[in-house]
Amino acid sequence: MAAGTVQLVLVCVTASSEDQVTALDQQICPSSGGRNLHLQQLQAYVISPESAGYIDSIAQPFDYTAAAGFWGVAFTTVISLWLVSHGAGVIVNFLRRA
Repeated sequence: MAAGTVQLVLVCVTASSEDQVTALDQQICPSSGGRNLHLQQLQAYVISPESAGYIDSIAQPFDYTAAAGFWGVAFTTVISLWLVSHGAGVIVNFLRRA
């Protein structure tokens, strides 16, 4: 399922000195801060409304606190398993030599 579609969109961009600003440009894109604007056509990937929630949920910043918690649990688990297996090995060696 596609998250969106490729569409042509119109945007107002700052007009350079060689651009001709037409009456349509001035009507749709009024001047801002003394700068003339004109319409420009761009090709853009537009996200569909159904996919916006999914895109927003995966675009969250990385949570270092949660990652540190997971790392701490994993590290503690590995060290605990190593200590248990080391203790079992000591007991097995003791029984083997006795």
